[in-house]
Amino acid sequence: MLPLNDDTDYGLCFACGPRNETGMRLRFEVEGDRILTRYTARPEHQGFPGYLHGGVISALLDEVMSRVSLLEGKWTMTAKMEVRFRKPVLIGQEVTAVGKLAEKGRGLVKTEGSAVLPDGTIAAQATATFVFVAEETLARMSAGYPGLASTWMKQE
Repeated sequence: MLPLNDDTDYGLCFACGPRNETGMRLRFEVEGDRILTRYTARPEHQGFPGYLHGGVISALLDEVMSRVSLLEGKWTMTAKMEVRFRKPVLIGQEVTAVGKLAEKGRGLVKTEGSAVLPDGTIAAQATATFVFVAEETLARMSAGYPGLASTWMKQE
């Protein structure tokens, strides 16, 4: 399995980068066959006053679902994603995002995700299709970040 969290010399991803001061700074963990992360809605990520922006909720779901392929040692990029918003997430409220495999195909994975409020209410649900990223592409993207490159490359 590839690392779920970016503890490398890069760390600038909006969703998971620990060095991105305005980002979400998500950390991921494995629970059985699922990937989980928790996020507390911050004021700088709001849309309407007091409410977490839907784009940030989408980013949260996208990021947790994209990590599902790491369980099998492959990086993916989002090809298609559909989100259904059910309940608002309030600023200051913690939300737990869960991603799991729905279907595996040739060169892609389909996943399901949900953003769950502390009382168990589903705030948003998503489905997504992710395509595998070629080793050459990973090498090109990680040029200049040797720590990132060493964690991105297939570890057999």
